[in-house]
Order: sequence, then C-alpha cells, then structure tokens
Amino acid sequence: MQSHIDRPIESPLRKTVITLFIIFYIMSVILWVLPWSRTRDFFIKPITQQIYYTGIWQGFAVFAPDPRKENYRIYATIRYDDGTEKIWHYPAMEKLGLFERYCKEHWRKYGNDCLNGNNLLWPDFARWVARANDEKSKHPLTVALTRTRAETMPPEDGFGKPNPEQLEKYQFYLYRVLPEDLKQTSQEILKQTSPEVLQQNSSNDSKRNRHEDSK
Repeated sequence: MQSHIDRPIESPLRKTVITLFIIFYIMSVILWVLPWSRTRDFFIKPITQQIYYTGIWQGFAVFAPDPRKENYRIYATIRYDDGTEKIWHYPAMEKLGLFERYCKEHWRKYGNDCLNGNNLLWPDFARWVARANDEKSKHPLTVALTRTRAETMPPEDGFGKPNPEQLEKYQFYLYRVLPEDLKQTSQEILKQTSPEVLQQNSSNDSKRNRHEDSK
C-alpha cells in the first residue's frame, strides 16, 4: 500500500514570483560586485534602495580590484570634570584572543566602513563613549575622537610581520558632553522600576513621612 504525501499546491503565480525573485537576486549581486562603470550605475541606481532594504548587497571592495592600502585605528580622549583625562582605545582585532575577536569582529566593520566616512554617526558614538566611561566620582566633559593611520605592507613583504606603527594621527571630532547624555541606561531604569524596588521605595517614603509627622 503506497502512502500519499500531501504536497503544496503549485500555482503558476507562485512559481512566477519565486522565479522572478531568483533572477532579481542573481542579477543584483552580479551588478553590485562589478567594477564601477556608467553602465553599471545606470542599472544599479534604480534598485539600490531595494538591495539595501532586502539585505542582499555584497561588499568585496576590501579584496578586489583595489584592496585597501591603509590601516586605521580610533581612540577617544575623555576629559573629566575634575581635570583628569582618560584614553579609550577602539577594539583592535590583532590585540584580542581568538574567541574575543570572534565576538567583537563587528567593531572592525563598524569602524572601517561607518565611522571613517560618515560624520552623522560621530555625535552618537561620542555620547556612547561618554556613557561607557562615566564614573560615580567624575563625569566626562568632552570626548575627542582621534584617528591614526598607516599604510599596509604588500603581502609579500608584510606576511607574518606586525602591522606598521601608526604615526600619523589627527583629531577629527570633538564633542562637548551634555548632562542628558549621561542619563541612566534603559536597563538601569527598568531595574529601578521593578515591583520589588518600587515597593521598597514606597516603604521608605512612608517611614520618612511618619518620622517627619512625629516631629
């Protein structure tokens, strides 16, 4: 006795939609990775937003045809209200262990592809650095972002050698920290508004009121 397996109904419309999506995906990826040309731009510009929205864009510029020839690093100089300063270094992958590097690899991508060329992100990033380095006894007044660079060595010369020292540096952004920038994080606020904490605060307020009334 043969068993019958229920199969989804294959409608012509369903096949057409799937086929068109596959064709769109393949053609979009091919156009996206092609070297720059007027022909490429003519076809890619009308669908650029759709490619970004669907997340099918590809980025192989780091490999070919012109690999990156510069190595960048970022660090922040934080000046506190007591006059002291602190240097916060952006995570460098070559200084991390294998597992930590795996967990923080997105830092490299964000630093190279976002922070280096998009000044709209600098204020938010500086605010994050200020909050991450805020202390109970002192608070950040300014955050200065500095970029260092060095030319990368060709593979035949640099393989197995440490990266060249980054002697070139320049401050590309200075942010003056506002009091509202250092407000508590959402997790801390949620923790303080939990039922247990609210009940404890209410009990403390009641005791304080009774003590003041008895005076």
